[in-house]
Amino acid sequence: MKATGLFLLLGVGLCCCSGNAEADGASDEGKEPDCGSYMLPACPKILDPVCGTNNETYPNECELCAQNLRRKTNIRIKRRGMC
Repeated sequence: MKATGLFLLLGVGLCCCSGNAEADGASDEGKEPDCGSYMLPACPKILDPVCGTNNETYPNECELCAQNLRRKTNIRIKRRGMC
């Protein structure tokens, strides 16, 4: 009985979390970077890669924010880690 309830709960969770993101780095896909936490355009030299919605890997979240500022784009974080 517990296993059935667990699978039912997981199934409902997967249905609710399935996205409808657009391809090609659309601005409504991914997580908004926290650019307010950084003193842009200077970024720390910390390697904590993030994959942008443009499928480009950035060394860290701050570098993604700095690129957005320089290029006047709105690339978001698709996922943590390399693309």
